[in-house]
Amino acid sequence: MKKNILIILSLFLFSIQCLAKELDDKDRSVFFFQPEFLVGKTLPAHSNFPETRLQTVFALSFGKYMYNPEKSWAVYYNYPAVGITFSKASLGNDGTLGNAYTLMPFISFNTSKKLRHSFHIKLGLGASYFTHHFDKYENPDNKAIGSTFTWTFQAALHFNLIASKHFLLNIGGGFIHHSNGHTQLPNLGLNSLLASISAVVFLSPLDDYHFKKYEKPRIKKSKQFFIELRNGIGIHELGDTDTPLARVKKSVFSASFGGGIIFKQMVKIKAGFTYRFYSHYYNFILENEPENYVDYPVLNSSNLFIYGGFEFLIGHFSIDAELGLNIFKPFYKEHSSRFENDGKFSYTLKRVFATRLGLRFYAISTAKNPPNNVFIGAHINANMGQADFSEVSVGFVHVFNNSRSPNRSATH
Repeated sequence: MKKNILIILSLFLFSIQCLAKELDDKDRSVFFFQPEFLVGKTLPAHSNFPETRLQTVFALSFGKYMYNPEKSWAVYYNYPAVGITFSKASLGNDGTLGNAYTLMPFISFNTSKKLRHSFHIKLGLGASYFTHHFDKYENPDNKAIGSTFTWTFQAALHFNLIASKHFLLNIGGGFIHHSNGHTQLPNLGLNSLLASISAVVFLSPLDDYHFKKYEKPRIKKSKQFFIELRNGIGIHELGDTDTPLARVKKSVFSASFGGGIIFKQMVKIKAGFTYRFYSHYYNFILENEPENYVDYPVLNSSNLFIYGGFEFLIGHFSIDAELGLNIFKPFYKEHSSRFENDGKFSYTLKRVFATRLGLRFYAISTAKNPPNNVFIGAHINANMGQADFSEVSVGFVHVFNNSRSPNRSATH
């Protein structure tokens, strides 16, 4: 898990460095720091969840508003802000849940073509260190967090209440989720709803340009076809989400092939198929010899599914999401009956659907529209909404009918 966290953070930090460089005369981007206070509630993860008081979070973000008409991705996404957030959260029960220290890269999208009185959608994905996690003897009530390190995801909506040349005053609210991606059990996860107030302080004063309605170069309409190959390796523990077994972690190997369409060199719509092999299933079949599975342990430890998804391209990195439909996953029925306590509807959803969410880092910026590119990715894979395993992957993309011309035309 710690190796995965280091890879994820390195990927994000390098991505942000690439986004922040290459200034030119037309670039009116501005750096900022943002102190923020959040208050809310940690939602119960199970029926015997410990009592909690209000959750409080103190956060400090460093970032950059990407006001650069020469960067096609910045134009397409309405001049977003990118950066990294450091935060300390008290989860409302210091004895059981403890505190969480988070490092989380983010991107914030402006929903309008102005800065004053505008709404911004902030998305972040990073890692957290927990001071308290599950311990069979010393902390048995914390079934939400089973490991020292977890993934952390944030989705928030902010409103610019006051805007001046030197600062913005924001109010907002959002959702924060902590999970280790089933790499160490128990892993029911922590979900929190929070309200916030923050001040965005600019390191150099804004000018009149920033307060006018944005004049954006027109993005050329384009449609390109692509294919991609991906290999991944994931880590998970076998067992129920709230009942750890032998604390043994094993690999999940995957290979995927797909393709689709890239619109305006910014959004990929894709489909394909993925094969997975679960080492835990294979070992369990050999050791326990369950009926109907023992004759073909490799086949019964396999998973094949078709998927559809989308990917938002942002320079060197992208936000990647997939929804899969399982064609073949025979051992999941045995897995569910032994380790889960699902009703028929919940079991059916988990057996049928596979979901995947994460980020990719591309060796060549996608804004340059290269015909061939390679990437490294970090993802959480789930059975519908329940984490299955965390994964690191590498892949190759080939774009057909490729054009290297700039992806913009005259300003309007």
